[in-house]
Amino acid sequence: MQQTPATPKTRRWCNLVLARLGILQADLSVDLKASEHFALLLRKKKRSRTSRASQVVFLLPLVRRAQVSDWSIVEGNLSKTLKCLLKQTNPNWVAIICSQDKPNMPDDRRIHFLQYETSIRGNDKWAKLAELINYFPKVAKPSGYVMTFDADDLAHRDLVHTFLTIQHPNGYLIDHGIVHDISAGTFGQAGSPTLDQPLRKPFWKLCGSCATFRYDPNEHKLLQDFLRATFQHEHRMFPYLASLAGRPLHSLKDNLVIYEFNHGENFGLRRNRGNYKSRFVERYRIKDTSVLKELPKNFS
Repeated sequence: MQQTPATPKTRRWCNLVLARLGILQADLSVDLKASEHFALLLRKKKRSRTSRASQVVFLLPLVRRAQVSDWSIVEGNLSKTLKCLLKQTNPNWVAIICSQDKPNMPDDRRIHFLQYETSIRGNDKWAKLAELINYFPKVAKPSGYVMTFDADDLAHRDLVHTFLTIQHPNGYLIDHGIVHDISAGTFGQAGSPTLDQPLRKPFWKLCGSCATFRYDPNEHKLLQDFLRATFQHEHRMFPYLASLAGRPLHSLKDNLVIYEFNHGENFGLRRNRGNYKSRFVERYRIKDTSVLKELPKNFS
C-alpha cells in the first residue's frame, strides 16, 4: 500500500468553496479521492450530541527491523517518545504501536502492541495506519481524540491535558511546534508566517505528529472510514480534509510537539528532505536561553 497522492492546492480550494455552496456532492462527483468522498458524506451527517472526551489515543506505526540499518536507534527513539507519554500530566491516554517486530516497551497497561502480519514491499507506514484505525476502538475509551504520532517525536507533558481541557468538538491542529536537528544540536521554531517571518512554515506542514481528530460513540461508522482514508495521505492534507468534512480543526499556538530528525533513521532524510529541514532550523533557530532551558523539563 502506497501513500495516497495529495490533491493539488488549487483543487482543494475549489472543492472547499463548492462544498460550502452545496455544489460538490460525494455521489455526484466522480473525480474524488476516497478521503474526499468520505469527507463529503460526513459533511452531510448531522452530528448527535457529543459526549465529553475522556482520552487521547496515539497511533504509532513503527518501521520493521529489516528496513533499518540499526534497530537499536529505532528502539531508542521510541523509548524517548513513550517516556514523554508516561510523564503526561493527564494520564488519560493510550498508545498503540504497530509493527512486524515487537520493540522493547515499558510495562504499562496503556501501551499496546499490534502485530502487523501482511507482507508489503517498501514503506508500509500507510498500511499500518489503516490497521491501527481498525484496531484502536478495541482498546480505547468510547469518546476521545485520536492522533497519529511518529515513533521518534516528543510530546509536551501537557499535551493530553490541553486536548482534554479545551474539549474542541472537531480536534486540533498543531500550528506552533519545535523542529530539532539532533546532529547540529539546534532547535527551530515552526509556526504560521508573520510579517517579520513571511516564509516560516506551520508545524503541521513539517511533521506528521500534528493533528488529532475527535471520535465519539454517537458518531456514524462513516467517521472511521473517513479517518482511515485521511491517514493514507501526507499530513499536509489533514486540515483540508477536516474542513471538507465540515469539521475544521482548532489551531493550537503552543509548542506541544518536537519533531526530531538527523538521528540516523529518518525516512525523510532518505527522501532527500533533510537538507531543507536543516536550513529551516538554522533560519528560525531558537536562541532564547529561557526557552531552551525549559525543553528538557517539558519534553522528557
